[in-house]
Amino acid sequence: MLAATSANPATIKLKRYQIDPAKIFVAGISSGGFAAVQMHMAHSATFRGAAIYAGGVYWCAGAGGAATALLNCGGQTLPTNQASYNSTLAASEAYLDMQSSLGTIDPSSNLRGQPVYLWSGTQDTVVNPLEMADLNTEYKHYGAKVHFDNTFPAAHGWESPNGELSCGTLDSPFMVNCLLNGASYDSVKTWLTMFLGKLNPRNNGKLNGTLYAFDQTEFGASPNVSMSSTGSVFVPKACEQGKTCGFVLALHGCKQEAARIGNRWVTEAGINEWADTNQLVVVYPDTIASSAPGPTNPNACFDWWGYSNQVDPNYALKSGLQMSVLYAMVQRVTGRP
Repeated sequence: MLAATSANPATIKLKRYQIDPAKIFVAGISSGGFAAVQMHMAHSATFRGAAIYAGGVYWCAGAGGAATALLNCGGQTLPTNQASYNSTLAASEAYLDMQSSLGTIDPSSNLRGQPVYLWSGTQDTVVNPLEMADLNTEYKHYGAKVHFDNTFPAAHGWESPNGELSCGTLDSPFMVNCLLNGASYDSVKTWLTMFLGKLNPRNNGKLNGTLYAFDQTEFGASPNVSMSSTGSVFVPKACEQGKTCGFVLALHGCKQEAARIGNRWVTEAGINEWADTNQLVVVYPDTIASSAPGPTNPNACFDWWGYSNQVDPNYALKSGLQMSVLYAMVQRVTGRP
């Protein structure tokens, strides 16, 4: 098995690690942010916290497909240079309550007291800050403890000291670095402190853990669900040696798949540097762009409007096609049922 610095890491079979069930979290940006909300709401008995960057309320797209998703939730920039937005908060909460009562997702009562981190840049023209304000309202409605970073002049993107773009730049790979009091802000430190408490210092040098490519196909990844044959997993040395660790499922945004930007999402997210010293296994699933006759997903987004296998009405539920693939990875690493 080859280290993260290798140009062609070997593809491994994703392993089971000793994971503390109280330290299982999900994070995501943009389409991955919407998908992370879905994963958190559907599996709130498993995930004990969430970090959402430029996502939106649960089941935001409803049953309306891509056009409704773009109009109401994000991804469509208007001539006013604002992201298109129409609140779906009321419909979201009604759907969440119904699915919770039906048992198609975990009970919403699990969300009470859970830590949730939200990020929305004031210059985001892709996902309207009002959409993230709705998500803030939604999480608080269910009793989550929310920290909402919504004052940075950031464009659409994931914020990290490792981000290659300045805070207000909207461009690929959508990895931005914002300043606070003249120094690089570290949003990952903020949410990991919420989740874990006092942290060991970030590793700013060569990481002791290893970044592997792993086979996603054994979990059901295929062009039918617009997912690549391989994803990435970062494993700290202590976790490799059997120590009890935490876990983060990290979901990239549209146009951030490996085929388009290489490993820049995985290496610029700034999660591995904290995971290395705080014993967190981090799984980075990967998508692929796809088009008819398969799912229409030209920007390699995670499925937050039901594109899987063309139309998946259960896309936000435990039984969702792509949701099931992602959760199978979580089950493998954590041993959760």
